[in-house]
Amino acid sequence: MDITQPSAGAGAATTDHGSFTEQKSQMSPLNNGGGPPVNYPAYPYGGEPAPQEIRIIAPPVQFRRFGNAAALGLITFGICTVQQSMMDAGMSVGYGHGTRSMTAQSISVAGIAQFAAGLWQIANGDTFEGAAFTSFGAAWFAKGLAQVPGVGVEAYQNNESPDLVRKQKGLIALTWGFWVTILLLGNVKSHVANIVLFATLNLEIYFECAGAWTGDERITKTGAWFGFFCGLSAMYNAAAILLNEENFWFNLPVGNWYTPTPLRDEEGDLYEE
Repeated sequence: MDITQPSAGAGAATTDHGSFTEQKSQMSPLNNGGGPPVNYPAYPYGGEPAPQEIRIIAPPVQFRRFGNAAALGLITFGICTVQQSMMDAGMSVGYGHGTRSMTAQSISVAGIAQFAAGLWQIANGDTFEGAAFTSFGAAWFAKGLAQVPGVGVEAYQNNESPDLVRKQKGLIALTWGFWVTILLLGNVKSHVANIVLFATLNLEIYFECAGAWTGDERITKTGAWFGFFCGLSAMYNAAAILLNEENFWFNLPVGNWYTPTPLRDEEGDLYEE
């Protein structure tokens, strides 16, 4: 049987099953596997149209190349915060002494390691923890770098008025307090351990700001005590991630108080808020 027939007008050969163009259209992904065609905007450079929307979704946990780096970010922040707060409060070496010994740990532990943990969390799709860890990691790195001899920061400040340097530190603490307040508001639906962490961090920074502006050591020491408990809270949060029923006898309690309201999507399926 002759499977070709002349096309009207053009004389081209087509099959009984339709033209090759029609078959290619049916196989095209733009035709949605033979279903209703998907509407895409016009692509100005020829070829197939561009997608209407591109969404970047974090891969499921089993397909991620990075593990959960939150424990690393929390423990590096917590250890250095406890040490610095003990020195600022005068618990070990007296008020205002010993902070230069934190230079190496500020750069490597709370700085580089915490910053790297933030980058890993961003790669895992956790924007909140990524922003928190990278910002504080950069701040700790800058704090340690400023104490390195030869950089010039200490020598520059020694040539300025002590009152001016003190107020500059208070202004820096104030702006960081705004950022920590945003982080606290972003944790109101989290567990109690996280809320305590950011609440004490807010108190530490605002007391530090007030102490720097007023020059009152008592206010600064009070802020250091809040920082001490903030560091302990961070270490506890890191322990709650690492110590679970898979490698410990029980899960550490963190105080889950908020229950998401079940919602329904357009198809009527339930999902959590």
